[in-house]
Amino acid sequence: MKNVRIWIKGGLLFVAILAAVFVMTGSGIASVEKLWTEKSAVAQSENSPVGGTLFRNLAEKLSPAVVNVRSMKKIAPGYGDFRFGSPFGMPHRSPSHMRPHDGKSHGSDKFRQRGEGSGFIIHEDGFILTNAHVVEGSDSVQIALSSGGLFKGKLIGMDRVADLALIKIDAPTPLPVLPLGRSADMKPGDWVMAIGSPFGLDLTVTVGIVSAKGRSLGATPYDDFIQTDTPINPGNSGGPLINTQGEVVGINTAMLQMGQGLGFSLPIDLAKKLVPQLKADGKVTRSWLGVSVQDITLANKESLSLTVDQGSLVREVVADSPAYKAGLKKNDVIVEFDGHSINSSRKLPKEVVYAPAGEKVSLKLVRGGETLTMDVILEPFPEQIMS
Repeated sequence: MKNVRIWIKGGLLFVAILAAVFVMTGSGIASVEKLWTEKSAVAQSENSPVGGTLFRNLAEKLSPAVVNVRSMKKIAPGYGDFRFGSPFGMPHRSPSHMRPHDGKSHGSDKFRQRGEGSGFIIHEDGFILTNAHVVEGSDSVQIALSSGGLFKGKLIGMDRVADLALIKIDAPTPLPVLPLGRSADMKPGDWVMAIGSPFGLDLTVTVGIVSAKGRSLGATPYDDFIQTDTPINPGNSGGPLINTQGEVVGINTAMLQMGQGLGFSLPIDLAKKLVPQLKADGKVTRSWLGVSVQDITLANKESLSLTVDQGSLVREVVADSPAYKAGLKKNDVIVEFDGHSINSSRKLPKEVVYAPAGEKVSLKLVRGGETLTMDVILEPFPEQIMS
């Protein structure tokens, strides 16, 4: 999709290889203490979104936990990567940064390119969530608090696929935090609010609604973005999308380049799955099922004599993959994954992504008109495919 400004780097190339479905896991996750709170910031009956002061009250209460993320990167002259910090991170290329002003000759001059984005505090000890593309490739990260404090940020962990990063700052006092809600509870038409630093304008508040859920931008096989008409602009990346209870339900991540009023947020439910791994391991370890799938259409249903209308049609099974070892075959139709209904090819990876590697999962499939059930033991994603 040419008009989508989403910044996830070359690590996604492996997704194109047979559209292999993968999942996440990590070491010591069960023992990792939650970094966030899930208590609502305001009473649900406080005010009406329309004609009341609800959003004003939310902005006053929650803004102190929203931060400005500033990333610096040294790059050689002539290689201005204007995508650094995009789509919502805002790049800066000041002429004063392009050459040192010391009167000396520098044969290997480099200039510093600054990217700006947003983030929010999830733990009083200084743990902050933002987008991976805001800080990826940076030499240093600075976190500016609404109180005026400026701190050096330490990158604890990052996942390019989900476009999520966990940062830590050392603050002298307990910091204000944003509670995390449940993105699964959000429906089209629900009111939401965004707080961030569009174009470097700190703590800008915008309001809108959830326009749709489950949007795919084609970046990963399990895209599941929340679409919103809340005004978001360059610099909002990594900032929170907040419900009327004052809970974060999404992380503003992408927008359509030519589509005004169309923004996309990473569901906070997915972020909560990844944060323990980022804190414990600094990365997200994925595993795979090892199949290439597609939707059932009128054409392939007729040509393959399929007896079901919905499911994930297996087009190829990767040799020596978990699916191969379990006995899956080409033209099988997967209709259930570990008790969860599968009605399309996009639904399968979204379900698989939450199952840990090494776990035995049950698949229900239709083969030649007969319904079968088989167990599959998921395995870590092969490094040679991920590289």
